[in-house]
Amino acid sequence: MTSQNSSEPNFASSGTGSVSGSGSISSSQNENASPLWNYVTKLEKKGAIGGTWNFRCNICGESHSGSYTRVKAHLLQISGGGVAICKKVTQSQKSEMMKLLEEWEKKKRE
Repeated sequence: MTSQNSSEPNFASSGTGSVSGSGSISSSQNENASPLWNYVTKLEKKGAIGGTWNFRCNICGESHSGSYTRVKAHLLQISGGGVAICKKVTQSQKSEMMKLLEEWEKKKRE
């Protein structure tokens, strides 16, 4: 297993690679388009409905279960999110993720 502490996931740094410019996006498509999904590997879908996944963090290698909210809490080190925070994410990576997330949320609102 290789560590990705110093490398970024493969996606456009502009933050727009996952989000199309077309009008309406369903909430499940919207959630899946978030750039933060690029920092985890989806392992297994939990249940037929909803957004719960078993996922592995590409930065620390730990596996967790939950929805996008837990992915976000883990990566952005938000305590109280129902998941352990990522202890290996650097301040630089966290800043980049927050920037990408803000750009994506702005585009989603438009």
